[in-house]
Amino acid sequence: MQIFPPAACPVASAVLSALKFASDVEESKDRIRVWTFGQPRTGNRQFAEYYTQVLGNQTYRVTYQADVVPHVPPWQLLGYQHHPLEIHIMDKSGDFYVCQSGVREDLDGAYRWPTIDTGVVDHIDYFGMPEITHFDPLIEW
Repeated sequence: MQIFPPAACPVASAVLSALKFASDVEESKDRIRVWTFGQPRTGNRQFAEYYTQVLGNQTYRVTYQADVVPHVPPWQLLGYQHHPLEIHIMDKSGDFYVCQSGVREDLDGAYRWPTIDTGVVDHIDYFGMPEITHFDPLIEW
């Protein structure tokens, strides 16, 4: 089983951490909910199938228009693929599509955008909000 290096992406780390916690604390598994925004492909087919078996009904991958991050690493390299359930935000007005496919990529979700047509702009513009780094902290340490 191959996985995306967690240090490379905090969102991949969230998925891996949830899976580890579900495995370590079996009695808490049903209480776990995972929401990711702009998640890269975290592992290969074997990983995606295992993750789906353990937390698939409790994980929601939100993608936005032509965000490039859900396209990496390319599925053609090493067989990386997403686990379901994808909620694809199709436009700035917030119209969305809940992808129904349980295999690799739903052609009506983020995968509808050829990788060549994707970019970083949509990765930093979920829900029309600027990058989180532009906000002042509510708590100062």
